[in-house]
Amino acid sequence: MRTRSPAARIALLIPIALLIVGASALLGPTAPSWGEMLAPWRSTPDSPAINTFWRFRVPRTGLAAAAGAGLAVGGVILQALFRNPLAEPYTLGIASGASLAAAIGFFCGVTGYVGWLPIRTLLALIGAAGALSAVYLMARCRRQHDMTYLLLAGVCVAYLSAAGILLVTFLADATVTNEIVIWLMGSLGVYRPLASVEVISALVLVLAFAILSHRALDLLALGEQLSATRGVAVSRIVWTAFVLVGLLTAAIVANCGPIGFVGLMVPHIARTFCGVRTLPLVLGSALIGAAFLATCDGLGRVTLSIVHQRPIGYEFPVGVITNILGAVFFFYLLATRDPARATR
Repeated sequence: MRTRSPAARIALLIPIALLIVGASALLGPTAPSWGEMLAPWRSTPDSPAINTFWRFRVPRTGLAAAAGAGLAVGGVILQALFRNPLAEPYTLGIASGASLAAAIGFFCGVTGYVGWLPIRTLLALIGAAGALSAVYLMARCRRQHDMTYLLLAGVCVAYLSAAGILLVTFLADATVTNEIVIWLMGSLGVYRPLASVEVISALVLVLAFAILSHRALDLLALGEQLSATRGVAVSRIVWTAFVLVGLLTAAIVANCGPIGFVGLMVPHIARTFCGVRTLPLVLGSALIGAAFLATCDGLGRVTLSIVHQRPIGYEFPVGVITNILGAVFFFYLLATRDPARATR
């Protein structure tokens, strides 16, 4: 981009991201006609095609955009706090805890709703909260501000949760094992109307925190001691960030399953366009993350249909696509730059 101002670059990213998200809604086994897309503004009676597009595909694309933005913003915040270019929202074991709780729900055959919330979604939220609490307790018992210890505590919780998932998968029968594996791949195929509300609400909280605390996050990226000498309340900022990012990650994982690499890749891509300052980087990452995951979800809907050269009744999990792209991006990162200097 020729423009140098981060604000100008973000202003340019807004219509581009909206256009990409809107175009990704058109991707699917069957493409909607103009009449179907204009149906809500016309007196056209309902039809299966209209219902599929407006009641399922459009809200699903919105959920994908919100989840992608949330994972990207969480990645920006955690990479600044840990001063580690490989940190992402799943670093603290939150996704693993949510996955373990959801796997237990599949194993026990738990179904139904608690109010408006599915029990399995509620279990995933509880598992994520439990993982975050375990990381918090382990870190507080040792050193309050030791970010390395906090990172290792998250890795420990992730490994314990992964072991629990393997045990549940081993004990379950073939049908339940298949359900668990499909959920662990990450997918937006099972959509609830309120899922977007949950994810967007958590995203707004994290964005508000990042915007209000962007100067403190800039200083924390340079070191905790320097931040403290500049008047930053290190403990309050760090734990508020962890709790809010944990809440956002839990909402995303509970509704979409664990979708990896988005929080790792997108912040690196956004730094190319928006620089390293937290405020423009958070806004740019949110826009790029929304467009990225919405596109990946759209590609997942059409990939198998293209391979089979006809519409089929199942789709490619979006988590598989993000993992493939994440591995390619990792190779690129290792080949072109020093990962230890990629954040600043």
